[in-house]
Amino acid sequence: MSKLRYQEISEKSGVSLSTISRIFNNSTKVNEETKQKVLETIKMMGYDTTKLVQAVPKQEGIIVFNIPNVDNPFYNPIIQGAKSAALQNGYNLLLNIDDFSTQDSFDNFISFLKKNKIIGLISTNCLSESQVLKIKNTLPFVQCSECIQKYDIPYVTIDDIKAAKTAVNYLISLGKKNIAIINGPSQYKYAQNRLKGYLEALTEAGINRNPAYILQLEKFDYDIALSAVLRILNSEKKPDAVFATSDIFALASMNACFRSGLKVPDQISIVGFDNIQFSSMSTPALTTINQPQYQLGLISCDMLTKLLKGEPVSVRQMILDTELIIRGTTAQTV
Repeated sequence: MSKLRYQEISEKSGVSLSTISRIFNNSTKVNEETKQKVLETIKMMGYDTTKLVQAVPKQEGIIVFNIPNVDNPFYNPIIQGAKSAALQNGYNLLLNIDDFSTQDSFDNFISFLKKNKIIGLISTNCLSESQVLKIKNTLPFVQCSECIQKYDIPYVTIDDIKAAKTAVNYLISLGKKNIAIINGPSQYKYAQNRLKGYLEALTEAGINRNPAYILQLEKFDYDIALSAVLRILNSEKKPDAVFATSDIFALASMNACFRSGLKVPDQISIVGFDNIQFSSMSTPALTTINQPQYQLGLISCDMLTKLLKGEPVSVRQMILDTELIIRGTTAQTV
């Protein structure tokens, strides 16, 4: 294809000439979203893209992506991001669902990694220090979202403390003073740090913490969250806001408010966390903290493929930005 055609593709797709050149030269240094955009443009121009789609050679071995459960839709975009990076680099990605709740389950997982053609692992799981070190000594390994930061093991995550403070400070700015938190299992890094951010925000605002407003769940479960919020809403001193450390908990909180006859956001405001797809579909739409789920998976898998290929990983510990998305579940105190 001539330079003139490259220019035409660039103009129609909005993608730079250098990136288009890398796509035609089968480079792996182009994200899947951009490549698909260029391929669609080329198709619209009447050209066959078959050879380009088949450009990346298959690599030997399988990458395993581990998540603790399928109850939280938060993991879906992360998996998609990791899958995109794996395919882009010629690897197959295998999904494993296990929370390693027993030593036997973890030992069986390590045995599975060793016995099969598994060459690398990405995990979003809550792992103990001994488990992290065991995996590190077994195969190349990248931590995604959940991580232990003290060891030289690559990870991609967010600043949960800062993000939680952003959410709670926003509620405080609306005049809320009785803010409850509904939080996930305490062994998870995200739960520990989002609780810490919540408490720091209250302290800095001169608001005394109320232990009755701290709802710590032992399991990630919508129904358990619903019951916990219903109990506090039926108490003598109801909160005027809820900070949920997961959108699933936030949606459970909205349901609890509906059952209790409380109007959201007129009588109580709710802020979630994750910005899962359902958060914009609720009525009212959920105010939430957006974290870049797709990028978490994409970058973590890209890190791993570099390790597998012996390429330099310039940044081994990456903390991605979050953003407060303001929607209909929050309102100023009248």
